Amino acid sequence: MEKERSTTGFVGIAVGSIALMMAIVHFWMGPLSPQPSVERTVAERAVAIKNATIAALKGESIKKEAPPKNFDLDQGVRIATSVLGGLAVILGVVSFAKREPVRVGGGAAFLGGAAIAFQFAVIALGAIVLAVLIGAVISQIGIE
Repeated sequence: MEKERSTTGFVGIAVGSIALMMAIVHFWMGPLSPQPSVERTVAERAVAIKNATIAALKGESIKKEAPPKNFDLDQGVRIATSVLGGLAVILGVVSFAKREPVRVGGGAAFLGGAAIAFQFAVIALGAIVLAVLIGAVISQIGIE
């Protein structure tokens, strides 16, 4: 009896493991490129919201400024992690389609999905914290 080869699944596990480790290490290392302080970010957003609210109440048109698109090292790591995670999921599905052992293909898909989900959870948590901070600042500023 010939032993089955699970090459696709094991490559998917390796790629998914790398993606998950990149996501975790990037989270714990913090931003790799310089970021504005939390105070500055919250203050700028709060002032922008206050000004937009006042302009809307006065019936004035609100100017929409497109944020500058800067590609930095953090964004590159996030994109690379997402691509590797997606590739691991695809390799897991291909492994399943090739009738390789389910544990191998499932492991690859799980690791890739976990890498993507970890990044999403971190971004969602950051957005919630930022919204709470902006709400607190706006409630202290008041609209006059």
